[in-house]
Amino acid sequence: MELSVAGKQVQATTGGRPLDPGSPLLVFIHGAGMDRTLWQFQTRYFANHGWSVLAVDLPGHGGSDGPPRLSSKAFRVQRVG
Repeated sequence: MELSVAGKQVQATTGGRPLDPGSPLLVFIHGAGMDRTLWQFQTRYFANHGWSVLAVDLPGHGGSDGPPRLSSKAFRVQRVG
């Protein structure tokens, strides 16, 4: 799945099931140098056990736009919208 966040394209996966607004949401975030595929077994498990799941590629990782961040301090939670 492709999302647009702050004008950048972000690749994500949902564990093979559509997001269900009525289910709790579990978000998987990889570390530096990885991508969303790190969580493939976990996302499938939880998606098939009553959760909505979202595993994203951080900027510059996997299929997401942007330069990669080179340290954990470079990642900041920003409010969008």
